[in-house]
Amino acid sequence: MLLVVDNGSEFTPEIADALARAGIHFESRTAADPHAWDAALPATSYVLSGRRRNDRRMNALNSRIIRHAVASRRPLLGICYGAEMLALSAGGTIRRMPEPHRGAELVEAVRDSPLLPAGSTIGVREQHRYEIARLGALERLGGSARCANELVRLGHTHVYGAQFHPEATPDGRRILERFAALKGY
Repeated sequence: MLLVVDNGSEFTPEIADALARAGIHFESRTAADPHAWDAALPATSYVLSGRRRNDRRMNALNSRIIRHAVASRRPLLGICYGAEMLALSAGGTIRRMPEPHRGAELVEAVRDSPLLPAGSTIGVREQHRYEIARLGALERLGGSARCANELVRLGHTHVYGAQFHPEATPDGRRILERFAALKGY
């Protein structure tokens, strides 16, 4: 079962809609739910949504889920804030952008991955104030003119981060579908 961890993003309903339209079985739990972590344990893969505001407990829960996914060799996709939490968990850093970025962007894949072949360019939606600055143990899979680290992966795992919102465009929804098809590594 794929578990969507709702961190309060306005786009979380679009994640659910994209997965449902693709016929992908999933459950969703809010990070504010004290039982969210208990619900995460039996999941076979995880999607961490974006967020609206910073919250220490939410950060701790997302970090625990990332560590659990890595330790249990289960796929994980962090979206926007989820990607930033992945970077921090992997020894990387994030930074505030000079201006918030909202709107359409083109992301070019620089390395092959199950989510996107190298050399391909996709249209995505951006809505973020922070970006991944240093990768730590992550590898860069794709970037855009405004953000170098748009798509990242933790080593040779199926643990990914997307700084953009894949749920908001047709190209991005295909990334969600490809992710949902991944099994343990």
